[in-house]
Amino acid sequence: MTGWTPPGLPEQWERAADRTLVGRGAELAALEDAWAATTAGARQLVFVGGEAGAGKSRLAAEAARVLHRAGATVLIGACVAELGEPYQPFVAPLRALLASLRDAEPGFTDRHQVELLRVLTGEPGTHGTPDADRAFQRQLCAAVVKLIRAATGHAPLVLILEDLHWSGPAGQQLLTYVAQHTTGDALLILATHRNAAPDRSAALVRTIAALQGGDGVRRVEVAPLRAEDIADYLVRDAGVPRSRATAAAEPLRRRTGGNPYLVREVWRDLQSRGGLQALHDTSAAPASVRDAFQSRMQRLSPEQAAIAGLAAVIGEEVEPALLCEAAESTAPATLAAVDAAADAGLMLPLADGDDTVRFAHALARQSVLELIPASTRLSYHVRIAEAIERRPGTPRRVQRLAHHYASACPLGYADEAVRYLTEAAQIAAQGLAHSDAARLYERAAGLITAPAARDAALLDAVEQHIFGADFVRARELAEQVAAKGTDTQRLLAAVAFEAASWRPGLPGHHAVQLLRGAIERTGHDPTDADYVRVLAGLGRALAFTGDREQASDTLRKAVALARAGHDDRLLMDALSASLWERRTPRYSVAVRDRAVELSGLARKHGNLVLLGPAAHHRAMAAYLFGEPDELAAAHRELAAVAQATGQTYFEYFAAGAAYAKQFIVGDFGAAARTCDAQLRLGMSLGSDQTTGPFGVQSFMVHRESGTLDQVRPLITGEEPPDDYWAPGLLALYTEFGMRAPAARLMRWVLDQATLCEEASATWPMVLAFLVEAALSLQDTGVAAQLRPALDRYAGLNLVAEPFVAVFGSADRYIGAVDSLLGQGDPLASLATALEMDTRIGAAVHVAHTLTATVAHHRRTGASEADVRDLVGRVRTIAEPLRLQRVLRALGTPGSGARPAGLTDREVQVLRLLGAGLGNREIGARLFITENTAANHVRSILAKTGARNRTQAARYAAEHDLLA
Repeated sequence: MTGWTPPGLPEQWERAADRTLVGRGAELAALEDAWAATTAGARQLVFVGGEAGAGKSRLAAEAARVLHRAGATVLIGACVAELGEPYQPFVAPLRALLASLRDAEPGFTDRHQVELLRVLTGEPGTHGTPDADRAFQRQLCAAVVKLIRAATGHAPLVLILEDLHWSGPAGQQLLTYVAQHTTGDALLILATHRNAAPDRSAALVRTIAALQGGDGVRRVEVAPLRAEDIADYLVRDAGVPRSRATAAAEPLRRRTGGNPYLVREVWRDLQSRGGLQALHDTSAAPASVRDAFQSRMQRLSPEQAAIAGLAAVIGEEVEPALLCEAAESTAPATLAAVDAAADAGLMLPLADGDDTVRFAHALARQSVLELIPASTRLSYHVRIAEAIERRPGTPRRVQRLAHHYASACPLGYADEAVRYLTEAAQIAAQGLAHSDAARLYERAAGLITAPAARDAALLDAVEQHIFGADFVRARELAEQVAAKGTDTQRLLAAVAFEAASWRPGLPGHHAVQLLRGAIERTGHDPTDADYVRVLAGLGRALAFTGDREQASDTLRKAVALARAGHDDRLLMDALSASLWERRTPRYSVAVRDRAVELSGLARKHGNLVLLGPAAHHRAMAAYLFGEPDELAAAHRELAAVAQATGQTYFEYFAAGAAYAKQFIVGDFGAAARTCDAQLRLGMSLGSDQTTGPFGVQSFMVHRESGTLDQVRPLITGEEPPDDYWAPGLLALYTEFGMRAPAARLMRWVLDQATLCEEASATWPMVLAFLVEAALSLQDTGVAAQLRPALDRYAGLNLVAEPFVAVFGSADRYIGAVDSLLGQGDPLASLATALEMDTRIGAAVHVAHTLTATVAHHRRTGASEADVRDLVGRVRTIAEPLRLQRVLRALGTPGSGARPAGLTDREVQVLRLLGAGLGNREIGARLFITENTAANHVRSILAKTGARNRTQAARYAAEHDLLA
């Protein structure tokens, strides 16, 4: 970073690094390894965990001093136990980096990113909350990464993030993003945290678990000191002779549990009582560390003790001027009290240049707090809050006022607490820290007694939860307001409940109930924008219940009213809702046209929230109609929206489109990886988790690649259909050739109205599985029953929304059914299907359509030469892509019978054996183990009478099995 001089270490960290460090050889070695990797250009994230007083900060201070002297840029940020700023502990380090942009990095010129960074760091001059449709936390995180990279371009960067267990959702989300997007940068992050109750953070545990296992992420647990470490401390810090130190070490370890801070404080007390000889004097030695601090407090005068208590209530770091004002004391008296507390080991001495005084340790502050009576502590909170109000420039002013007034609520300060909690929530929302903002609005609501004001705060929390993608909590709060709020609030709550329901794809029945109730209470004013939005939400909710006729009527009415209002934003909302009209062939064109119109409006207004659904539905329509260029363009736009917003549901939809594109070209490895990624995204939705599509997508990949063998032993044919998703179970029976169970289950599915509802998003998939079963069983009755349903998809591809399964052209299924029934023009339908498959570049679909054509030729007695040519054409597609399902379906070009009783799998093995492949290569090609391949070879030799592999290959050639 040209022209920038990195800041020096804070004096307090220099002083901390001067304290004796013992027993940390393993931990320092781990940090040295991390630093070596960092200087080689690989980001390292080290979580340093331990109980309070374990020496995490001392270890970090040692690393900071060593690395700073080695030329690294070392920046330090900390979290506070009380209400902190959003994105703590990143605020201070990023503020230091951002200040360097004045004359440092010429490439950092993105004004939008700089403005986001200023919002994050709380710089003066940032006003207003960013438009939630245009600005997203992901963009802010990307700006942070760009800033960090600018610094690492100058020198390796060390970020020390202290007390991460006190960080909020935004801080942990930012840490996760930075860790995931700086893997190739010279960045070392040391994050300290408490890992023991009561301070252990469940949210942080989840964050660490999500990151652990990634490149360059490690954990260092700071262990208690051993007796020999304590002896070293006594020798080095106090000059105790080695023999006496060794004798005293074990009793000290037992008394302190090996906790370094407690060892130091107990030794401090022992020194004041005569040294090591006091160790065994139970009448003189304190029974606990709390007793030790209590005895130290007793050394202070009442006035000094009160000032020390006020300081403890203020925080771990205390501004002397604020302490003076809160104590209503003169500066000399206040500083004298600080000096006395420092002499007692409670606080650190105030050094030249310090603008704050600090407690010697968080445990020291906590011990002082515990000695303050509860009523006195309440009054201290009031005095501190009033002092802060008189000091406009106080750091973290709003958050600190919110904390102190909230703590003083029993004394009647609820109104003040609500005011500042609400302001703190607005600051968090301005910084796109939506989860933090939602929690603060909820805290404010919990202190409000007036129902309307309380519900207004809850609605603010609902909005922030939706922005933060916590749809479960958003629905819970919206339902509370919808039950008891004013008419207007109930309407807004109903709209919010529906918004938090459709995104994770939940059924819309309860949303319908709430929205209809809201309309009944507020009336039907077609010129009222809120009414139009309620109507649009109602239509979408009806679509998610499967009531397609009412949904269509309601959505069309909402779109028409929105157009009449000449309000682009209102029209975008209505169009967005109308896209979820269940996609039947009858409505597909209308939905596609609305998606295209919405895309144009969303681009015009820069509205990514609505551009995402539009892109998703355009992609679905593009596959449905066989428009490859539009599919690619829509997917690109959807992926860009997902990248820019970081919204899980957009990432989920983008992954679905990627899976479809990978599947149809036969890239099953990539498709499987995308399935896994989509599963993780679905699971991240909490209790809204969406895992069902993974099973179907995974099945589709495995059946095409012929790797379902491991599932076969688990399937008995006696599975109760009510215990499973029956169409998927039917597909398994069909794939495994289990004719009787397939026939029984096929008819059971046909009798289930809910499974065969045409408006359902899964119906195209259910239809495909039913037709495949009927064709496999050659059940002409069921095939004829399904034929009209296929007609409604003629000219389209079959796809289950949202890209759960892609089957290719419906005309292939029409041609195959007509061939079985001996009716119509199967070849014409298959030719139409082939044109569709070819147009969208779907090699897998092409192979299946050609295979269906082979089956028709064999059924109708076409010449063997024509069949052989067509089979060869299929194999040129299927074999490179390892389309085992297609190859198995091709079978022998002659009759369907297998010579010598060979199974389908044995024919596949024999064909590869004839091509000169060994068992290992055969196993790799067929996705089976080498041992399984060898077993198949032995069975082939036994059945064909061949004595060796060469004779088996000759047998394959003689029986035309090498085609």
